[in-house]
Amino acid sequence: MGRIQELIGRECDADGVNRALRDFARGQRAAAVGAVHVTCSDECEREAVESFQHWFADAVLPELKFWSKSPFRTANLGGRYEWGAIRVAENHYALPQTQGSFKLMVVKVNSHVGVLDEEGQRLFGRMDRYATASTCCGALHAMMAGRRLPALDELAAAFHFDDVPRLEMLRSADVVSPDVRSLVVAVVNARLQARSAVVDIQDYSPKTPTVSVVVPTVTLNRKQRDTEFIVGMYWTDSRKGGADYVGLGDDPSRYHIRTDHGYLLIEDAECKEPREARNHRQDVVQQWRARHPKFELARNARLDEIAEKSKNASHASAEITRETLKTLLWLVADVSPIPLAILLFAKGLAGVHHLYRVHRLARGADGGRHARDIIGEVSDQLTHVPADRARDTIDAVMAHYG
Repeated sequence: MGRIQELIGRECDADGVNRALRDFARGQRAAAVGAVHVTCSDECEREAVESFQHWFADAVLPELKFWSKSPFRTANLGGRYEWGAIRVAENHYALPQTQGSFKLMVVKVNSHVGVLDEEGQRLFGRMDRYATASTCCGALHAMMAGRRLPALDELAAAFHFDDVPRLEMLRSADVVSPDVRSLVVAVVNARLQARSAVVDIQDYSPKTPTVSVVVPTVTLNRKQRDTEFIVGMYWTDSRKGGADYVGLGDDPSRYHIRTDHGYLLIEDAECKEPREARNHRQDVVQQWRARHPKFELARNARLDEIAEKSKNASHASAEITRETLKTLLWLVADVSPIPLAILLFAKGLAGVHHLYRVHRLARGADGGRHARDIIGEVSDQLTHVPADRARDTIDAVMAHYG
């Protein structure tokens, strides 16, 4: 990890970043290596894709067919991590030889920003495209301007995570200089999308033992060859659990930006210190309990009936147990949707893709409509829930019924 850690916040040629990832992967001596590459759809990211393909994928990935090698790729507006992508990719790379050993999964999350060089000064956020200066990254610019599209709403939700007013900070000239605003937006976006990826990794059991590293980076799109820098690095081992991170944080007010021999250098107070990543499902419960140390469901005749049934739940069939839980969800959703949605998320029944919504619910920053949406999704998928998990959830809900 040494070379990767040295490159955190330090601009260099894009090939140098990918060679460092290649050397790191070789040093792990895994039985197999897999990769996921997340980029923006913007055609300017072609260099980032080609560099990762040449220096990393062609060097360490298994052959797909006819001597060709390829990472699992997602490209969308803003370079958003798509929930579930790592689960599909991990399954693809779960080769037979990894069963008794382990595989390495490298997830590279690219954000990007355009750069114009005018009279020796760098201007961030625009680039010469087809002889015309245009915004880059256009999706991040649109989000900052308050535009509304599903993709932009997803980006904005990540920027509001933990109720940190990142967008307000980024829009304030007192917090972030307009000269570097577009650069800082790209850095924060890469960091937040990488967090989503590692949360997704932590939330499931891979098909074969897996060491995963998630590396957020920012590409500087220029008229010359693109440059790039590493924002940070997450790593986690499915055999041990937990996750660690080293690199820049997600608070734009804490970045220090300067140049070193003509190259950018971005730092904050903790960027060189490894720290443990959080368990976001349990964080939600702690946030809710901090605001509501004592919570009880109000008495209800139908709930009395469920309470009586739950006493014998261990003897009920799987089908009856699931139907009992579904009825319970309907009843509680009418009177206490927010705590129920939080409980379902903490228990792992609500998908981790609801992370941003549930954190806002726990902090009292969102209404009951989103909570009911989460409950409805869980209810629709109860046929896939094992009976013991259904019983455990019934017990957890009824524990709040006095």
